[in-house]
Amino acid sequence: MESRATVIADLHRLGVRPGDLLMVHASLKALGPVEGGAAGIVAALLEAVGPTGTLMGYASWDRSPYEETLNGTCLDEEKRRAWPAFDPDTAGTCRGFGLLNQVLADTPGARRSAHPDASMVALGARAQELTEHHPLGQALGRGSPLERLVHLGGRVLLLGAPLDAVTVLHYAEAIADIPGKRRVTYEMPLRSPDGGTVWVKVEDFDTNGILDCFAIEGQPDAVETIAKAYVDLGRHREGRVAEAHCHLFEAREIVAFGVTYLEQRFGHQPAVPDRRLPGGVSTSRGPGNGEAGGESGGTP
Repeated sequence: MESRATVIADLHRLGVRPGDLLMVHASLKALGPVEGGAAGIVAALLEAVGPTGTLMGYASWDRSPYEETLNGTCLDEEKRRAWPAFDPDTAGTCRGFGLLNQVLADTPGARRSAHPDASMVALGARAQELTEHHPLGQALGRGSPLERLVHLGGRVLLLGAPLDAVTVLHYAEAIADIPGKRRVTYEMPLRSPDGGTVWVKVEDFDTNGILDCFAIEGQPDAVETIAKAYVDLGRHREGRVAEAHCHLFEAREIVAFGVTYLEQRFGHQPAVPDRRLPGGVSTSRGPGNGEAGGESGGTP
């Protein structure tokens, strides 16, 4: 069993620094036995980033009715009345995105964003700033916690998690100026001012496949495709934490790469420098620019 001190040393060796803002994706199985289990890993991460650092995870919701209401599918009235309204203070997290996110959410001081299906949980110095606003129609795009992660200079840490787990690349999908983005609709139950439940219809882009070519069952989606291409460039950090092979990315850089990757291959006009992102990343500026959005229910 790895001690907390060993995990902290491994994190620092990988490149984690005091004051870091980290979006963490973890496979507890890949990490192996660690002192304190999932809670011990969260404690090690908090100590590694220190009192000025922040952790963020993709929580979603274990009762999200995304599949049950997708593209006009209707719940029967009995299920609709019985379905709980989303409450960020008490809602469970989607276990498909990792047990670590539930531990983050349960840790005193954690903040949770208000988008039921794409809620983010954050812990640390910038937790409230990251989670205080999360528009329903822009789950992983403009105005979302992912956008703030990028603009605040955050980093993405894969603790044994696969490359298809780089959630911040959904933000690249959202802001890339490419035609033909697949759209979906779904409904979410929110708490009304009188304490009841109100169902709200949401339209957003389809993170299960931003374009038809990335929505083929059994084939890599855009997130995995872009992440693998970025890793091939060697601009990131890799190393071991406990028993897991891990990756550390600069969120701005991998998003900038993702936008360029999509626009150069699927955009409708040549790319020009985009001053919204660091390094003057190439991105087209055609009439479709500004289409954004995102929702969960797809790649974590």
